[in-house]
Amino acid sequence: MKMTTILNDRYQQDEVLSAVLSAGSVLLFGHVSPDGDTLGSVLALKLRMERMGKKVQAMVDGFVPSYLTFLPGSEAVMAADAVPEAFDLAIAVDVASADRMGKCEALFAAAEKTAVIDHHGTNPGYAQINMIDEHAPATAILVYRLFQHMDMAMTKDEAICLYTALSTDTGNFIYDSTNAESFAMMSGLMEAGLPLADYSRRLFRQKEEPHVRLLVEVLPGLRVIADGKIAGLRLNQQQLQRAHANGGHCEGIVDYAIDLRGVGMAYFAREMADGRIKVSMRALEPYAVDKIAARFGGGGHKLAAGVTLDMPMDEAVQTIENALCEAL
Repeated sequence: MKMTTILNDRYQQDEVLSAVLSAGSVLLFGHVSPDGDTLGSVLALKLRMERMGKKVQAMVDGFVPSYLTFLPGSEAVMAADAVPEAFDLAIAVDVASADRMGKCEALFAAAEKTAVIDHHGTNPGYAQINMIDEHAPATAILVYRLFQHMDMAMTKDEAICLYTALSTDTGNFIYDSTNAESFAMMSGLMEAGLPLADYSRRLFRQKEEPHVRLLVEVLPGLRVIADGKIAGLRLNQQQLQRAHANGGHCEGIVDYAIDLRGVGMAYFAREMADGRIKVSMRALEPYAVDKIAARFGGGGHKLAAGVTLDMPMDEAVQTIENALCEAL
């Protein structure tokens, strides 16, 4: 099934495909604090390139969240302090800016040939080859387009990885970014043998015990301000430890704030082990949070963005709340 693609002067699909075909070995990079789109897209590419006879390694600065360890090949993802074998091509996948690779950035920059596959409109095109389409609802869409130009049938494992990437970045197909191409792609994944009911449940229904215990810690502290238009949640290290949880168990907590009736913008502020505060922000049309994140050195999309602040929790929360109120 062929899909119409959106072409612009930053869309270099043919160049990426040519680089992959000519490379004997490829190193794939995801972004820090990896999510479903970056990991699913990276692992789908890894599986496909290995079938092409390439030597492929995948790296991230962070760890594979426990809720994504079911992804085929996830056990082979290398940490940032690992020393990979020599490689011909480096590809950053779903990485909006080079520094979003964290400790892996230097390794990417040292490569003789570099490429980017991404859907963030803020991406400056920092590689030699840049396949960037800000209209795509997930980087998985761009990977799927690449696959369509290869004379190979999709495997079930590749479909599982791409489904995970697409569904998580579209909020299980409810975000405004979800488009017709998303469902055309899903048709192709189903034809490849995707066990939709099984993996949909794993991603969107099953909850790990530490995640549920985190809700007990976080939800009583819900803040609603600006006449009910802004909601926020926070989590400190003591609460995280009481729930026997880690950062991966925090996925989706911000949704409890943005899903409140009448709320247009929301945040979830989490204290990290080093004392910095990681803030996830969400918005509903006509509001936006991408410019707020960029203002403080973060990034993301119009309706979903994040930033890390080097300040105490109370100050970080006040800073974000002030910025959200201004955006109203």
